[in-house]
Amino acid sequence: MTNVSRPLTPKPDRPIDPLTLMVIGEIHQAADRLGVPVFVVGAVARIILLENVHGLSAGRTTTDVDCAFALDNWEQFHTIKAALLGNPQFNASEHVAHRVYFRPPGLKHPYKVDLIPFGGVETSRSTIAWPPDMAIMMNVVGFSDAFGAAVSVEVSPRLSISVASLPGIAILKLFAWADRRQENPKDALDLLALLRSYHEAGNENRIYEDADAWAALEAVDHDPELAGAWLLGKDVSTIVSAPTASILEALLKNGTTSDQLIEDMSRAMKGREDAMDYAYRLLDQFTKGFAG
Repeated sequence: MTNVSRPLTPKPDRPIDPLTLMVIGEIHQAADRLGVPVFVVGAVARIILLENVHGLSAGRTTTDVDCAFALDNWEQFHTIKAALLGNPQFNASEHVAHRVYFRPPGLKHPYKVDLIPFGGVETSRSTIAWPPDMAIMMNVVGFSDAFGAAVSVEVSPRLSISVASLPGIAILKLFAWADRRQENPKDALDLLALLRSYHEAGNENRIYEDADAWAALEAVDHDPELAGAWLLGKDVSTIVSAPTASILEALLKNGTTSDQLIEDMSRAMKGREDAMDYAYRLLDQFTKGFAG
């Protein structure tokens, strides 16, 4: 995976969107004051790493911000949410318990911000049940794994934020797609962007210097995108816990599910006559890398 011995930094010609940076900065500062660990997930994490840090195309754009909090109990969640709502730029959603909106003065349309709790508030099956009646359930499988592999990004001289790594994002995107694939295939498009760009995201040398990665490159006729997909699968395998690995393996081995994922990814490659076949090869290489 990317060397994170020091914080990653955005390229000078690829700065992070100022409003996105403002939202994330407010959330991180509030979490720091309360001693609550937080990291950026979702599409914004993908954009920060692929586009801002590595200068690559990040795929679809978004103004939604997702931040996940490693909690011990629900009281911490209510405290962090209350702290944000104490800032006049944040407003609560009337219908979604984990959502707030951020609108600084002069901004016509607010940013949607999802606050995702995980950790000590989870049930034994990596889900959370929202208080007070515990009737609304949310799947948070993979969040603890992604949090453990998060990277630090220095977004300004005085602020470094924790961001899900590219392998961590891949895990979360696979499970998000599995949960809502019937409603919206957007997670498949995000996963495709990761699979096709991973070889360029600080991994160019690894593909040629790592013996296993080199063998994978030779096996795909020296197609760097396919070798990158293999390497992403391998890196995912190194950060997942045994329970998460078991769930992910079952997802990848399910023929019906994987066929739908391939079809959803292929829709983003309309210019390729072999879109379905190439989407299959990308997922196949990822699966082989994950399986070892």
